[in-house]
Amino acid sequence: MIFDTWYTLDPGADVCTMTCPKTGTGTAGSGRSESGDAKETARETQSATGPVPAASAQSTDSPASPKEAGVEARPVQVSIRSLAGEDASGQIWLGEDAMKRLYEGPRDYKVWRPFDQERPGRESAALIGLLLRQAGAFDRFLSPCLQVRIRLDITEEEKELWKKTGLEAGARKVRFVPRLQESGTALVIQTGYAGTELGLFAGGRLVKSQYILFGGRAMDEDIQQLVARRTRCLLHLEDARALRLSASQALWKGANPLLEVSGLNRYGEYETVQIRAAALWPGMKPVIDQIVSWTGSLLEAASMEARELFMKEGLSLRGSLSACFGLPQTLVQTLGYPVRREEEHA
Repeated sequence: MIFDTWYTLDPGADVCTMTCPKTGTGTAGSGRSESGDAKETARETQSATGPVPAASAQSTDSPASPKEAGVEARPVQVSIRSLAGEDASGQIWLGEDAMKRLYEGPRDYKVWRPFDQERPGRESAALIGLLLRQAGAFDRFLSPCLQVRIRLDITEEEKELWKKTGLEAGARKVRFVPRLQESGTALVIQTGYAGTELGLFAGGRLVKSQYILFGGRAMDEDIQQLVARRTRCLLHLEDARALRLSASQALWKGANPLLEVSGLNRYGEYETVQIRAAALWPGMKPVIDQIVSWTGSLLEAASMEARELFMKEGLSLRGSLSACFGLPQTLVQTLGYPVRREEEHA
């Protein structure tokens, strides 16, 4: 009997992640993932001149095999910066390499996100193929199968586009699984890069859901505008994201370090931009307020029994903004319910 091996792609987070099965004789990964994950941070200032790309934390090697570690086999996750770039010669760069090239020729270099708004776009197949190779998916006898985590409101046209992209990437089969899932009674806040998906569940049944275009990208755009007003320099969204992650990390610790990244000045040249972590809070708060407001609207549809349960067990906060400073605190202060953070898909 032939068993399919399914690799799960989540294109909705800040970085594109793929969860792959792990065999009993070794890891499914191929070593280091190309880019950092949500631990990526901007640098704290010392002294710097010229382009200063945001510091990127490399992921560690894949864990030891179950046989070596003496533990039960678990899925392995690889990740890559969801970015593609093209230089003047037409050369395509993916992941971390695409970001590095940005500082070498800003005038004739184009950068974009292949999964913008969670739709497969240009170079999406190449990025998925790279993730599959990192996961060791093509080392097996049969070609891999791809499972894509999707929003509840995805259209049939978008599904067909994902299927075509997955097959181009080398997958033998493509299927879909909703990102928003819950087996019990819960209010789930599934944050992502393009937006946030909210779901009210009763006994595993979806009662009401809402997708809003407020997520990591909207927060990064607000930070980008805030920095431009303060410094007269334009940041790339990836550097605004690095500032967001660094500021959040620092604010959780009660610190207010001076952060720095590179920004493009009015002469088209990169220069070092410095800003305090706390000064970025006005760029984070509007998105947080929107998520909290929409969550409150969804709570109105919950039964009295469900609300009593939420008061005991808390609202479920997941995804790439689950660790963002200010979001869990504002949810608690505004709505009056405890919050449990689940970072498995951050």
